[in-house]
Amino acid sequence: MLEIKNISKNFGSKTALNEVSFSIKDKSVTGLLGPNGAGKTTLMRILTGYFASSGGEVYWDKKEIDTKSLIYKNRIGYLPENNPLYGYMKVREYLEYTAKLKGVDDYLTESLRVAKECGLGDVFENKIETLSKGYKQRVGLAAALTGDPELLILDEPTTGLDPNQIIEIRKLIKKLAKQKMVILSTHILPEASAICSRLLIISQGKIVLDETTAKIKNLEKKFIQLTS
Repeated sequence: MLEIKNISKNFGSKTALNEVSFSIKDKSVTGLLGPNGAGKTTLMRILTGYFASSGGEVYWDKKEIDTKSLIYKNRIGYLPENNPLYGYMKVREYLEYTAKLKGVDDYLTESLRVAKECGLGDVFENKIETLSKGYKQRVGLAAALTGDPELLILDEPTTGLDPNQIIEIRKLIKKLAKQKMVILSTHILPEASAICSRLLIISQGKIVLDETTAKIKNLEKKFIQLTS
């Protein structure tokens, strides 16, 4: 179980997150939904250890953790919004490199495993720079899955994709959620409804709604009411 307790983040006089608290107990997709600038990416960067929080704690199975520790980072996989990839590398090379960075001994077998899971078999020996945006997102997801993390953190995973690519990435994320805890940030309401079983709506650095997707009637109206 992952528990976030009173996480805050200040950038000078600006408060990006204000005592955010929630917990995740089950293998599922939890959506962070909010307008641009609401604090979604800041929260994800704290959870991945990229930012230090200004206050609050993170617990895993009721034990406080240091989000910058390698032990913690090996338990998570992260796909940032801009999905930085090395275009000159082949898919195989990049996934092997990622596996080595995560300390996986049999990095070749691991690269094959995550490539298969993300449907990359046909482009395994292709250079990343030659791939479509959809396949590049799959490479980013495969890299996040390297080392078999328990928690996946995905920041705007379908941004810039065409409709068919969006459908395929959503299917893949829903499949992964049967095996792992997934936190996904988006500002696209249909995407939140299609992928997430639970929604956390964030506005001005605070969680203003925490509810299962099934219980939220007229998400668009609710979102406007809570974030305007």
